[in-house]
Amino acid sequence: MKADRLLSLPPYLFEELENHYREAAAAGRDVIDLSIGDPDLAPPQSLLTNLNRALERPGHHRYPPQRGSAALKESIRRYLGRRCGVFPADDEILILIGSKEGISHLPLAVCNPGDTALVPDPGYPVYSAASVFAGCEVRRFPLEGSNGFLPDFSKIMGDGSKPAKVVFLNYPNNPTGASVDSGVFRGAIEFGAMHGTVVVNDAAYAEVYFDDAPPPLLTEQPGALDRPVVEFFSFSKTFCITGWRIGFAVGRRDVIDALAHLKANIDSGVFCAIQEAVAATLDNEGDDYAGRMRLEFKTRRDAAVSLAGKLGFDCLDTCATFYIWVRVPKPFDSMGYALHLLESTNVLVTPGKGFGDGGEGYFRIALTQPVHKIEEAFDRIKRM
Repeated sequence: MKADRLLSLPPYLFEELENHYREAAAAGRDVIDLSIGDPDLAPPQSLLTNLNRALERPGHHRYPPQRGSAALKESIRRYLGRRCGVFPADDEILILIGSKEGISHLPLAVCNPGDTALVPDPGYPVYSAASVFAGCEVRRFPLEGSNGFLPDFSKIMGDGSKPAKVVFLNYPNNPTGASVDSGVFRGAIEFGAMHGTVVVNDAAYAEVYFDDAPPPLLTEQPGALDRPVVEFFSFSKTFCITGWRIGFAVGRRDVIDALAHLKANIDSGVFCAIQEAVAATLDNEGDDYAGRMRLEFKTRRDAAVSLAGKLGFDCLDTCATFYIWVRVPKPFDSMGYALHLLESTNVLVTPGKGFGDGGEGYFRIALTQPVHKIEEAFDRIKRM
């Protein structure tokens, strides 16, 4: 028994991939999983130490502050000040049960049924699913390889359609690994201000880059927080703690207030001990840990791109995230090739079609295995 809104959605891609993985593992097959973006690196040791210490505080086992602890929000202010020179106010920050939770609730908080949501294609499936749940009309805009997988705002409204209530961006980009240039976010903010559109950037991979640090949305125009913008950050990727479920949003007060109002009726916030541990680590070890993490993922990226090139694959030499975006060899489509790899080599990758029609013809490799496993995966593909 399912509601009609669920029937309008395709199966969630990562759940489907997990089912394929479990079936293969249950059959005793040695599968190398390069599909889901769940990093294998250990979190900072100080984070675990800080969590153990925080668990001893009796007050932490009661309800947390609904919008997040003052200590964590102050640590985030200092982090954003170091990172990009932005010092948001307390009511411009909201602690989340992971950035996915906040992103999926945002359309319910700011959109009415019948409003338009602009969603990138290819793009993370949650953007469109969350918009459908809110009763929005989903309109997709292309991210094309010829344009570096960046949006062209001069074309998005060129068809005379009604203005959108929300537009989703995601840079550094999943699945392509593209990084934004300085002009795109300025254009996005101007676009939002002109059309009354809430501009969203999913910055989950903000700390996973290999060259220059990518600019956050919040820094690309003076007074950006006076415009209808919100940016989502994830500690899952920053500290390799996907299971902890903690992230945060920074945005204009009315957007943050709408999301906080919705969440107050749905959840009870993030466990205080986790907030305390993250705050202490963000202040004291966060920058050093992020540097070590980037070095490891760059080593993996370099190995994967080199090995893919030697086998004749055409792939984007990604400059951010821990993904590489690879063209599917003919005559396969993306799902057919992913299943062919799994059956023939016990290597699991993500078909591009799962990110929208614009992802057809590609597959995504997640660099969430050590280098020797990545090398083994490509050796299996070579033997195939």
